[in-house]
Amino acid sequence: MLQMEIKRRTFVGGLASSILAGTPGVAAGGSVEAVFAANIVERNGGFAAVAYSAQTGLLRKQSLPGRGHDLTYNQATGLLIAFARRPGNFAVAFDYRGNRAPITFTTPADRHFYGHGVFSIDGRLLYATENDFENAAGIIGIYDVQAGFKRLGELKSYGVGPHDIALLSDGRTLVVANGGIETHPLSGRKPLNLAAMKSSLTYIDRETGDLSEQHELSGDQQKLSIRHFDVARNDVVVLGCQFKGPKWQEVDLVGFHQRGHDIEFLASSPAVTRALRHYVSSIAVSQDRTRVGITSSRGEQIVYVGVEQKKIVGISRFSDVSGVAPDRRGGFVLTGGYGHWTAGAPQPDSIKREAWSWDNHAIAI
Repeated sequence: MLQMEIKRRTFVGGLASSILAGTPGVAAGGSVEAVFAANIVERNGGFAAVAYSAQTGLLRKQSLPGRGHDLTYNQATGLLIAFARRPGNFAVAFDYRGNRAPITFTTPADRHFYGHGVFSIDGRLLYATENDFENAAGIIGIYDVQAGFKRLGELKSYGVGPHDIALLSDGRTLVVANGGIETHPLSGRKPLNLAAMKSSLTYIDRETGDLSEQHELSGDQQKLSIRHFDVARNDVVVLGCQFKGPKWQEVDLVGFHQRGHDIEFLASSPAVTRALRHYVSSIAVSQDRTRVGITSSRGEQIVYVGVEQKKIVGISRFSDVSGVAPDRRGGFVLTGGYGHWTAGAPQPDSIKREAWSWDNHAIAI
């Protein structure tokens, strides 16, 4: 039952949002625009989250008390949540339309955020990946939206280092990527257990806290850390890994999983493996949920994969790329360094520069 105990190197990423008469994604002429949100690093060293239109530019900027990692969007309330980068313990909820004052909330003193979260379908509860660092245990914190993000309790993630999290189409099952890497705030971001790390994908009943399914990586895949994923049609989870083994070893970094089956890794060519340089930064499913965009900031590559075929359908290059989000016009919005770019849309944008540096991730609104 639910227990109620009530460098990365260069900054990259991206996200944005747009609004016209209260409707995101509709431009002035009635055409569809690409709207996303992201955390940024400003030239003066400050940190913020932005809602952004790829067509019209900045919609809203919300200052943050520290560096952010990812955001999540509450469709029921219009709130964006910007999470601190590990080992930060703050999150900021803000209305990108500017109708409500922002709310800053924190984890308990013996927890910190891992930078990702997801809302229940009705928008009343927020589930966030956290670290119980004194016990090296993964936790899913539960927050009450209507009570100003009061923490109600927590669930086990059934692993170490929970990172990305999503809710499946049944509205009840949470899927969590446990990266398997132990860290502690006193050691900063230093991995403490690489020799014994154990990454896993877990499926958890959000109402009872019970573990319904778990898939651990072992053998030749033991040094893979599952960090990010997105959910395609029929609840197919497309996951991206970061490899913590020797630099000379070639490993596949992208996998597919559907409940009741084993994880199936995408067999890529040695050239693609080398291009990704052992590191998937972000992953996003297209608007029609048939394709996946996978970025590597280390390799400065974007790999496009067909979900049904489980095959690579394209590769492109973008300097310092990290963030990727579905574009409502088709294709993907990509962010990296000081610029963003739309790939695969009917009318691709050229690279657009901004006066800030995009950080890790991007989400579509």
